[in-house]
Amino acid sequence: SISYGRMDQWLFPFYDADIKNKRLTKEFALELIEVQYVKMNNPTKLKDKGTVKVRNGRGFGGESLTIGGVDKDGNDATNDLTMLMLEGSAHTRMMNPWICVRMHENTPYELKVKTVECIRAGYGHPKLFNDTPAIKAMLSKGVTLEEARDYCVVGCVEPSLPGKEFGWLDSGYVNTAKMMEMVLNGGSTLDGKKIGPNTGSLETYKTFEEVLESVDKQFQYWTDQLCSCLNITDEVHRMVKPTPYVSAFFQGCIESGKDMTEGGVKYNGTAPQGAGIATCADSLSTIKKLMFDDKSHTGSELLAAVKNNWEGYEKLYALVNSSKIPHYGNDNDYADELFKFMFETYCKNIKGRKNPRGGEFSPGVYTVNANVGMGLYTNASLDGRKISEPISDNMGPVHTAGGSHDISGPTAIVNSVSKVDHSLASNGTLLNLRFPEEAVAGIEGRDILISFIDEYISKKGMHVQFNVMSAETMKAAQNNPKDYKDMLVRVAGYSAYFVELGKPLQDDLIYRTELRF
Repeated sequence: SISYGRMDQWLFPFYDADIKNKRLTKEFALELIEVQYVKMNNPTKLKDKGTVKVRNGRGFGGESLTIGGVDKDGNDATNDLTMLMLEGSAHTRMMNPWICVRMHENTPYELKVKTVECIRAGYGHPKLFNDTPAIKAMLSKGVTLEEARDYCVVGCVEPSLPGKEFGWLDSGYVNTAKMMEMVLNGGSTLDGKKIGPNTGSLETYKTFEEVLESVDKQFQYWTDQLCSCLNITDEVHRMVKPTPYVSAFFQGCIESGKDMTEGGVKYNGTAPQGAGIATCADSLSTIKKLMFDDKSHTGSELLAAVKNNWEGYEKLYALVNSSKIPHYGNDNDYADELFKFMFETYCKNIKGRKNPRGGEFSPGVYTVNANVGMGLYTNASLDGRKISEPISDNMGPVHTAGGSHDISGPTAIVNSVSKVDHSLASNGTLLNLRFPEEAVAGIEGRDILISFIDEYISKKGMHVQFNVMSAETMKAAQNNPKDYKDMLVRVAGYSAYFVELGKPLQDDLIYRTELRF
C-alpha cells in the first residue's frame, strides 16, 4: 500500500509561504488538490480471477492520506489544508485517495462539521481515527511520544511512522473461525481433516472453562505456525526481494548501510491481523448458554448441527440466530466479555514475538473484506453461520443469512466495541457502520452524527467509518449496474465502485445491519 502520510502537515509550510507571499490563492490551492486527487486514481494493478471474485474494486491498493490530529506537542494540528483536502475529496468524489481524519477530544467543531458533511455525501470518505488509543498503540511498539503523535495511516487502518517504520503491515490474515473449528472438534475440521492438536471437543468438555482453555491452546498453536511461516518469508524477501530504492526514503538505512529488508529501518515489525473475532465470540456464547447455563442441548448435538450445516436442526438454527442467545454488539456483558476474551487471546498470542529484522510482531483485528473470501472456505459455525457465508467483518457484530445479531442500535454497538482496549491491536482495528440516507439527513441528523462520533472518541474506540446508503439503493445497483456506475460505497478501510465488486462482497455489504438513531 501507498501512504501519503500527514499531507496537511508536511505540505503546510509551502502552502503558508505561498499564501503569505501572494503566489497562491486558497481557491487555486483547492483546484491543485482536486487535480491531484484525480491523478491519484490512475495507477492500477492486475489481479487474478480468485482475487477479483471477492476483492475487486480496490484500485492500486491503499492510497491513504492522513489529515488532522495532534502535533508533536499534543496540540491540535488542524490547518487550512486539513479543510481544503476534505473539501477536495467531496468535490471530486473519487475512489482515491482514502482520506483519514485523525480526531481527538479537542478536535475543532468546524472540522467535525466538514468531516460529517463529507460522510453524509455518501461516497464512503473519510474514515476516522482516534488519537488516544492510536498513540497508545504506537507507544507499545517502543517509539517516542513525539514520534507516536506523528503517526499516519497506511492502507486501510494500519498506524505507522512515516519514514521511520517498516512494520510489514497486513502481513497475513488469520481466520480465527477456522481455529475455532479445532476447538469444537478435537483438532480436526468439521469435515474430518486432522490438522491441529487435540485440545478437546464439544463431546468431551465438562466445563466452560475447559472450552476457553482449549481456545487459548489452539490459538497458541496456530499463531506459532503463522509467525514461523512469516519469519521464513521475511528472510526470503531479504534474499530475493531487496528494496534499495524504497530504503533510501527511510531513516536508518543509509546510515547503517542496510536495506529495509535487513532491518535497516529505525523501527521494524511484522503485523498479521485476526479475522472473524465476533464469529468466535458468538459461537462461545451459544456453547455457554445452551450447553452449560441452560443445559438444554448437549455438546454432541451442537457439534452434529454444524457438521451437518444445520440441516435437520432448523429449530436450533433459528434459536442460535435469535435474541434468546446473547450476542456481541448489543451492549450485553454476557456476550461482550466473550468478544473481549477472543480479542485479547488473539492479541496476546501475537504481540511481542521476534522477527528477523530485530523487531517484534504487532497484532491487528480487522478483515478488510477478506471475511467474504475466508467464509467461502469455512465450514458452518456455532454463531449461526452456514457453509460459505462470510465470517464476521472486522470489529463488527455477526450478521448471517439467519439475521443480524445486533438488534439494539448504533449506541449499543459502540458500547460493546469499546469494552476492549483497542491499543492492544497495535496494527489497528476497523469498525464499519451503515446508516440509510434519511437517518442522518438535515441539521438534526448532522448534529446527531457529530455527537455519536464524539461519544465513540470519548470511549476510546480506535477507528470507525460509515456507509450512508440504504440496502434498497445497493440492491437497485446490483440489479441495474449500468445506472449506478459512479456509486461509491465504503467496503472496509477503503471505498470502491459498488458495481465493480464481486457479488459475494456486494451481498455482504447489503446484509450489514442498517442502523438508525
